[in-house]
Amino acid sequence: MKRETLREGYKSLLGCLYAPGPYYRRVRTFLREYQRPKISSRVNWRSFMAFSYANLRLGVFGRERIHYWGLLLWTTFRRPTLFALAVTLSIYGHHFRKSSRGLGL
Repeated sequence: MKRETLREGYKSLLGCLYAPGPYYRRVRTFLREYQRPKISSRVNWRSFMAFSYANLRLGVFGRERIHYWGLLLWTTFRRPTLFALAVTLSIYGHHFRKSSRGLGL
């Protein structure tokens, strides 16, 4: 297989894998099936700042803002105990999209 063909296929795969629509659908499916452990953690100022930054970066300026707010609303009403995990996975998705764009493939 030619190197350029392989590179284009990999670029296409990453584009489809981390596109906002499919990514947020997979996160919602995961949250629907996930059983949270009985360990509790406290909210600290770092968590609050990360949440504020995510709301600004993903919810206001991000191209995935509709998917982001939809996931947060769905989590709030369906699985409220997993709200922090939903925000974390949204941040991970943003990071994966940004990293795959930066590969220069």
